Amino acid sequence: MFRNRSNSCNKVLVILSIITPVFNAGKWLEACIANVAEQAEGGIEHLIIDGGSTDGSIEILKSQSEKLPHLRWISEKDRGQSDAMNKGIRLAKGKWIGFLNADDFYERNTLYRVLNIIRNKPEQQRLVLGNLNVWDENENLISVNKPSSMSAARMLADMCEWPYNPSAYFYPADLHSILGFFPVDEHFAMDYDFILKLMLAGIPLDYKDETWGNFRLLPEAKTGRDQAGNDSYKRAKTIRLQYYSQSGFILRIKTKLLIGFWALRNKLYGFIRRII
Repeated sequence: MFRNRSNSCNKVLVILSIITPVFNAGKWLEACIANVAEQAEGGIEHLIIDGGSTDGSIEILKSQSEKLPHLRWISEKDRGQSDAMNKGIRLAKGKWIGFLNADDFYERNTLYRVLNIIRNKPEQQRLVLGNLNVWDENENLISVNKPSSMSAARMLADMCEWPYNPSAYFYPADLHSILGFFPVDEHFAMDYDFILKLMLAGIPLDYKDETWGNFRLLPEAKTGRDQAGNDSYKRAKTIRLQYYSQSGFILRIKTKLLIGFWALRNKLYGFIRRII
């Protein structure tokens, strides 16, 4: 196991920990570190959890951590991304956390903005979230994810946008003491599972109609491969059905009503299109 020396000499109180789980992501790693470093004012740390990379990532981490006092890292074999994320949560010094995958990036000034929001109500348990740009491998903008109308019933009915990528949301680390950690054996839908748990637990949302995150949907990446075979939708549906079966009577009724309303709306829309 490799581990850089702790930046204990830095007396600034860490408020927000940005956690990056990586494995053989050297192609993106320096840009990821620079993206956070550009915004890493006092109160922010960048914690990189490497799974034992063999592509030169360790050398990058050693070099960059010597220059950047806010950067900490470890490298050791793990059981996958969820395991790395859980390690990061336990090692984080900040009361608030965010996750940034190595091939994703924050919009300029996002972390300044988020720090100000947190400082305004630091003890309030909530999910602070903004909008997300989704890019393809050629840097073309595919869509803008705006999770402005989430609710537990809407998520169970699959009738709302949810935050597709963690580069656009932040939350108190101790929410995991309520919701549990990421399931170690889940390697794809751990974030979807977490957001659904959060909604079912009634955790408040603090949505800002501002673009904060950037998600690269790359065909060679894990998420890209998963979506190409429609496996991501099937996996999300399985998770929704699991939580639906465990939910209370009122929530199940709300979910059924939403699904019924949507089906009726689609029938009416189809009928109108046929007659005009």
